[in-house]
Amino acid sequence: MSYRKAFIASNALMLAAFVWAFAKDFNAEWKPYQKKYYQMAADEMDKQAAAEKDGKKAAELKAAARKMRRSPLEVKQIISVDLGRYDRCVTCHVGMDEYTNTTLKNTFTEHPYKAHPKVDTALIKAHPFNKFGCTSCHSGQGLATTVDGAHGWIKHWEKPMLKGVTIQGSCVKCHDNFESIKGAEVAAQGKKLFNQHGCQGCHAINGKGGVISVELGDISDKPFERIAGYNFKRVRIDGKELPDEHHNSHWNIQNWIRAHLVNDPAEVTPNDPFAKLNAEPIPPSGMPDFTKEISKDEADAIVAYLSGMTKEEVIPYRYHVTAPPAKEPALTGAAHGKFVYQKYGCQGCHGLDAKQGRRRFNALADGQKEYDEKMPEAEQFAQMMLGAEPTLPKLMGTYTHEELVRKIENGVSAADAKKWSPKGPMPMVYMPAWKGKISKAELDDLATWLLSIGVKDDSGF
Repeated sequence: MSYRKAFIASNALMLAAFVWAFAKDFNAEWKPYQKKYYQMAADEMDKQAAAEKDGKKAAELKAAARKMRRSPLEVKQIISVDLGRYDRCVTCHVGMDEYTNTTLKNTFTEHPYKAHPKVDTALIKAHPFNKFGCTSCHSGQGLATTVDGAHGWIKHWEKPMLKGVTIQGSCVKCHDNFESIKGAEVAAQGKKLFNQHGCQGCHAINGKGGVISVELGDISDKPFERIAGYNFKRVRIDGKELPDEHHNSHWNIQNWIRAHLVNDPAEVTPNDPFAKLNAEPIPPSGMPDFTKEISKDEADAIVAYLSGMTKEEVIPYRYHVTAPPAKEPALTGAAHGKFVYQKYGCQGCHGLDAKQGRRRFNALADGQKEYDEKMPEAEQFAQMMLGAEPTLPKLMGTYTHEELVRKIENGVSAADAKKWSPKGPMPMVYMPAWKGKISKAELDDLATWLLSIGVKDDSGF
């Protein structure tokens, strides 16, 4: 090919690229939304003008309506330098753009035309849009101008828009006092439930809590690739399988947390207890089955609380709201011991009020048949599922106060577990050593309470 022909061909390709770019921009997804908003707002002003008895005010409203109809279509954005955010959400949600809709109110009920709700409340007034933007609370992809892109409903975007009550997780990010502020009640309930059911006994948050399972201080930052290959068909929400589009979006971080609360975790993460795929058997998830203790709404509250667990977002110090440490109740003796039991999450393994030890896969426990390697796998699995942590009231008669304190201080390693199936996996959950973590006074009161709930036998204990 001659240079002349190559030059002509390259120019033709460049022209085609310009035409394609012009056509793509001309048909941008956001334009119809913005155009319709201007029409709806102008029609509203015309109605107000028709009903206005003051001629001067009616003329002003008509002029404003004409100006609104002639508004140019443009990409709008809020720049929050402090938070490093450039949010173009108001390109479609024009009713929330204070420069177009100065009152931030309208009568529209349909998204994206409606105004932001509750703009007169203290919560919204304390978070002006021009300072905080949109994604600092709602998450999503601020620079995008398509519906799926802006809401973060696409592959590889790891901060999708928070939905429903989970938006209260944003309060947790900045407010140490979120438990006492209006608008964060669900997240506050989530924290209460998290502690009430003993989650902190296994999971630490920012270094505070147990070491048995993963740290949750950055759970909302969990990389998508860590769960992208997971079979979400095992998950049921409201008894129904997740829609296919939820399998490949980062809604799955929230669904991943929720799945462990509204399903039996052993079914969500069954692993390989018979070593069919691995050299060594791997037990199912050691997390207790909370389906009979925690309702769906309560699970959503815990999800809202944990949605605020992030270390990726840099919040300037002046945006951070501190709070003094919560005061512990003034209790002594056995009453204080019960509080200590709950404070350190002992109920996560030993049950609420220590009434029933929770499941510990393949641990030796009451009610199991004698092990027989000729048993069918299904029956062996069922027996291993009957393994359980000790039910503490039944054990208290075997310890003195001093022995119990030492037992708690030293813990019980996983290697000390008695297995039902010698060929099965090592029971996953263990009791960590609490020496140096629980004070001597707390240990004494904890032992006092545990001994007080011991079941008496015929010998008089």
